[in-house]
Amino acid sequence: MRVNQLKDISKNHVNQMIEAMAMLLEVKVKTSKNEKRYADMVIQDASKRMEVKCWDYDDHEGLLSSLEANAVVMLRGIVGEYQGQLQLTIKQLQKAEEAEIKMETLIPVSDWGAETLQKGLQFFYDKIKNPQMRELVSRMIFNEAFFDKYCTYPAARQVHHNFYNGLLQHTLEVLKYAITVATTKKLTDRQQDRLIVMGLLHDWAKIIEYTPLPAIGFTDAGTMLGHIFLGAHTALNIMNEIKGFDEEDKLIILNGLLSHHGKLEFGSPVLPKTVEAQILHHADKMSGDIESILSFMQQQEDNSDSFTGKLWNMGTDYYRRGV
Repeated sequence: MRVNQLKDISKNHVNQMIEAMAMLLEVKVKTSKNEKRYADMVIQDASKRMEVKCWDYDDHEGLLSSLEANAVVMLRGIVGEYQGQLQLTIKQLQKAEEAEIKMETLIPVSDWGAETLQKGLQFFYDKIKNPQMRELVSRMIFNEAFFDKYCTYPAARQVHHNFYNGLLQHTLEVLKYAITVATTKKLTDRQQDRLIVMGLLHDWAKIIEYTPLPAIGFTDAGTMLGHIFLGAHTALNIMNEIKGFDEEDKLIILNGLLSHHGKLEFGSPVLPKTVEAQILHHADKMSGDIESILSFMQQQEDNSDSFTGKLWNMGTDYYRRGV
């Protein structure tokens, strides 16, 4: 039975053989207690990323060792169930024909659309009144070396917005939440300028921290330094080059970039020290948390239950009957 998308695999398929096209992201060869080699594999398409088993690794070793990174494969496997979760066991595997591959079906993409996302980016940039702050954003985002990456990279590896255009969608969500609070509390134009700059740049260095899709991994710089330091360091260097950049603005923007995770134990080297930085932190957390919950609800395999399973990063399950 052919399934068009991995998310279509359900409990109705248990004990059935299914066929699907997917991108092979990861293969980890392991050894069982009886010394037989098997593989834990990660596959994905635009609808879902999932772990699968290949118990007969020796039968597939030649093919698997010959595949390039992120190869597209046709697979056949038996759908099973383990501890209440669906599990796919690979039985047959072959490299997909080039003519059959449609990349847009294999990589998750923001449903906002690239044109809408870029219009949103321009909208917030145009709201910045201070010329020095506009130049900072222009040099870090609307620079030929960075613009395409900023518009297409994911915002995270797993928890939220981990898809094509994810960084830009997350950034626009953060700015929408942040400006709503800023205007409600009547922050000054200067404060709002800083807040927009901080929002636009808070995750900018994800384009340095991560490798590009389809596989989301860490670069050496990302592993050793992280996006918080890389973003603040780059911003400081550029601010120091911009003539007339106000020292107070510089400190406030840097504090916002460094503190946007909100707590030292969450990776921020300093705490938010301004109202703008506090708003940014909460807007960032809200965007990540809500996207995490909604995407988790969509990925749940059994839609008959009133509640989802436990979402690990939120520490609870969620009611979904009211959707």
